[in-house]
Amino acid sequence: MIYTPQKNPKETMVMISTIAGAGIVGGLLVDKFLMIVALLFWIQYTAILSYLQFKHGSRHSWKSLTDALLHPQIRFFLFEFLGVIGVWTILKYGTLVFGTAALLAWFLFAFNFYLYYSHRSKKRIPA
Repeated sequence: MIYTPQKNPKETMVMISTIAGAGIVGGLLVDKFLMIVALLFWIQYTAILSYLQFKHGSRHSWKSLTDALLHPQIRFFLFEFLGVIGVWTILKYGTLVFGTAALLAWFLFAFNFYLYYSHRSKKRIPA
């Protein structure tokens, strides 16, 4: 279910909001390990989602930035890069700035996709 955000946009948005929020708040207030776990979840989530898109031959247009981010190659490399940079800066430098920014970016990407999928599903329903 969580690996089909186009079919379950609300559930996916709730899950990502919870993980990103817990990673940011937990990382800043409790321990940086919580932020690392949230970033690692994002990395594995992106890898599995991209794999499933490759496997099913997902096709998208290039009309907007959101459409471009739906391409599995672009999504994989961009999101994995952001997640790895977040984990690396926490482990190497002990700073949570990039980890916080990466989790916030994940939330914003998820919100953008939620709006995109919600809008598309409303267009398909006959009035």
